[in-house]
Amino acid sequence: MTLTDSNKLTDETTTIASWALAVCRTIDAAGIDSQKILDEIGIDKSILQDPNARLPTQQMTQLWRRAVTITADEAIGLKVANFVQPTSFNALSFSLLVSESLADAWSRVKRYHSIISNVLEMDVEHGPQESALCFNKLPGKHYADEAIDAFMATSYLMPLQVSNGQIKPTRLVLERRQPFNPKPFEQLFNCPINYAANGNKIYYSNQDLQLPFPSANKELALKNDEAIQSYFQTLSQPAFSKKVSEEIAIAMTLGNPDRDTIAKTFHMSSRNLQRKLREEGTSFSEQVELFRKDLAQKYLSCPQLSMLEISFRLGFKDPSNFTRAFKRWYGVSPLQYRQRNGSK
Repeated sequence: MTLTDSNKLTDETTTIASWALAVCRTIDAAGIDSQKILDEIGIDKSILQDPNARLPTQQMTQLWRRAVTITADEAIGLKVANFVQPTSFNALSFSLLVSESLADAWSRVKRYHSIISNVLEMDVEHGPQESALCFNKLPGKHYADEAIDAFMATSYLMPLQVSNGQIKPTRLVLERRQPFNPKPFEQLFNCPINYAANGNKIYYSNQDLQLPFPSANKELALKNDEAIQSYFQTLSQPAFSKKVSEEIAIAMTLGNPDRDTIAKTFHMSSRNLQRKLREEGTSFSEQVELFRKDLAQKYLSCPQLSMLEISFRLGFKDPSNFTRAFKRWYGVSPLQYRQRNGSK
């Protein structure tokens, strides 16, 4: 599988669930029960123990926001790196540890970064004296600043630990604004940091990039690469939630989608359907709402469709319920939305 193939694993932005587990352990270490936060967001904690499970990036962003708020710690992303385990990123963690050098590890990160999250791209910027591992935002994708903080801290700690403290960054560039208290960043990275920049980059001297890792094991690294390829193949399979969404689309043309009826199309009970959806970080009601939300915009762009007809097509028995739902989704009424977008 090529890099291009791996970037097309899914149209949705997702993050490996073990990343959320590291966040929860950091919250727990602060003396706060992470379970309450997971319940608020709607994340089943049992999913976090599955090395192959993934979460919608939207839920990860919510988790980051709640983590910062409840701990009152702007630098919590840096602390999350301390709770990242060798198993946190599936086989990728092991591949990095047994790479020949930091340059070799970066080539794997560039190739397999979507195993962690597909909300951004990772690239390597080469220079005459130093080079950088770059975290590039994809158009239309969003992530929390703290997620980049954690990525950077992990990218810093791995080579530092493997090299017994020899390999250290020369400078750091971050898109985020400067924290109110920048000391935790200064103390951890111990190098110049440029905030509010046009990108996220961690720089190392080219000499350090080529230093051999004491833990290098080419044969083991290649074996782990094979495991990563297998994981990618698993990700490329259609998600169950996507299949459910397709059935909802069909059911929507016949009336209001019914969970029990759709469960029968998969030869399972309604409870099992909900359980499988929870494993992918969603629910039946969320799938229906996402479909209605997207379809509402398309219907409103058709001037020949009245508000009453749109309401019924979306499965709302009362047009006022459609109006309330639309305001919740987009902050304006359906009529205001239609007027703003040039339809009469």
